[in-house]
Amino acid sequence: MQEINKLFLDEDLPAGRLVRGLAASGAATAAQLSKATGLGRSTVSTILGDLREARIVIDVDGRTNGFGRPSQLLSLNPDMGRCAGVLLGLGEIRIVICDMTHTVLSDVQIHLSRDYTPQDAADTVRRSLDAQCRTIGISQEKLLGVGIAISAPLSFDGKVLNSDVLPSWAGVDIAEIFASRLDCPLHAENESHCGALAEMTWGAAIGEADFVLCKFDLGVGGAIVRDNAVVRGVNGSAAEFGHIVLDPQGPHCRCGNRGCLKGHVAGDYLIRLAQDIIGEPVTIDQFVERAAEGQMVYRRLIEDAAEKAGWGMGIIGTILNPPLFVIAGKLAAIGKNFLEPLERSLRRYMLPQPENVSGLPIPRFVVARFLGNDDTVMGAVALVLRQHGKIASRPM
Repeated sequence: MQEINKLFLDEDLPAGRLVRGLAASGAATAAQLSKATGLGRSTVSTILGDLREARIVIDVDGRTNGFGRPSQLLSLNPDMGRCAGVLLGLGEIRIVICDMTHTVLSDVQIHLSRDYTPQDAADTVRRSLDAQCRTIGISQEKLLGVGIAISAPLSFDGKVLNSDVLPSWAGVDIAEIFASRLDCPLHAENESHCGALAEMTWGAAIGEADFVLCKFDLGVGGAIVRDNAVVRGVNGSAAEFGHIVLDPQGPHCRCGNRGCLKGHVAGDYLIRLAQDIIGEPVTIDQFVERAAEGQMVYRRLIEDAAEKAGWGMGIIGTILNPPLFVIAGKLAAIGKNFLEPLERSLRRYMLPQPENVSGLPIPRFVVARFLGNDDTVMGAVALVLRQHGKIASRPM
C-alpha cells in the first residue's frame, strides 16, 4: 500500500505516470498506456514488468476485435489502494469508496439539515469514512485520497467563491476545515467539473480530449475540457454557464447580476412556475416525469426553457466551437421533449457552421451517461484517480 501511495503521488516518475494512467482508466493495454503517458513502448513494457512483479499491476481479461491475438488488458491490483468521493449536496452528504479498478465498495447517503455548516459536514465525513473503512478492512489514513464535490466554484487553494446551494459557505476554506479532520490527501472541485471527469472516466466522453458539458438540473452548471483537462480559469470559476447574462434588465440573481441563464432554465425556477399554475407542490422528479409524458403545462414550460438554454449554449458554442456538447442533469432525463428543442435552439443561436466544405467537422450533441447525482459523487472519486484539484495532502 505504501509503495503505490508513493508512486501515485509522484508524477515525475515514469512508473508514477503509468500508475496514474491505470487509475484514471480502470484498465488499459500497454499500447494505450504508452499513448496516454507519452512513454515509449519499451519503457512501458519494462516498467510494467516491475509493477507486475510487485503485484501493483495485474493482468485482466484480454479483448480482441475478432482478428489476431487479443490485446492484454492491465489494471491496478484492487487490493493495493482505495479512494473516496464525497458529494456535499442540498441537505445530504453522499460518500463512495472505490478500489483501483473503479469497483464501488461502499456507498452511503447521510441526510442533514439544509443549513448544515462546513464543520458539521467535515465531522460527518470523518465519522462516516472511519466507519466505512472499518467495514472494508482498512484504516482511513490508508486511502489514496478523498475527493470532494461541492455546488460552488472553488479557488485553486480550496476556498469557496460563492454558492447558490450552500450560500453561507462563501469564503470557507475547504482545505483548512476538511484537511484537519482527514489523514489522507484531499481534492476538491465544483460539482459540474466533477461531472465532466465522471463522463470522461465512465460515461459519454470516454476518449474525448475536448468537449463542453452543460448541466441542467435544479441549477445550471457546466465544464470545459481541453486536452483531457478541465479548464478552471484564472480563479477557479470557469464554465459557470448558469450566470451567462441573457437579459441585463431581467430578474435579479444571487450572483449580483440580472437576467442570468439559470433564472430562465434552472429546475427550481421551473418548479416554482409549475406550482403557481397548478396550485400544488411539485418535486423535480415529478416535473421531469410529467414533462417527459408531454403533459401540456410541463411541456410548454420545458420548451420555453429549452429555447433559453439553447440560446446560452449558442453563445458558448460560438466562442469555443467545441467538437462535442455533453448534456447532463435531471432535465436531460426528460428526453426528446427537452433535448430536441434544445438542440434546435443551439443550432439557431450558434454561429452557423460551414456546410460547403466536405468532411469539415461540426459540433456533436450527446446526452450524458449520468443524469442524477451519480456523476458528481463518482466525479469526486475521479478527482483522486486523475489527481485533479488537490488542495491538501499529508506527508508520506
